[in-house]
Amino acid sequence: MDASGYKTYADWTWQIITLTDYYTGSVYQGQLNGGFDGCVGRPCQVQFFEVPGAAYNPIVNMWRTDDGCHNIDFLGALDAHHGYCCGPLPCDFTA
Repeated sequence: MDASGYKTYADWTWQIITLTDYYTGSVYQGQLNGGFDGCVGRPCQVQFFEVPGAAYNPIVNMWRTDDGCHNIDFLGALDAHHGYCCGPLPCDFTA
């Protein structure tokens, strides 16, 4: 997983999150409103889109804990559930 720098327009802030499935080679991108700073200790919903333009677009929950770990709950998408990685991005989730 990787995240862009923070993007801002007016009073709206977000990060673009990129997930790579190393088994299939598929790449997914989604917009995390508020970025990880806006999702500390609480899940924020993100819809991912497979790029380039494939049909599978999973919705997941993402958040960062107070100790700096990035979490994702795939909600069953991609045959996965909760995963996390601690430390700076990019990082690989354990799921």
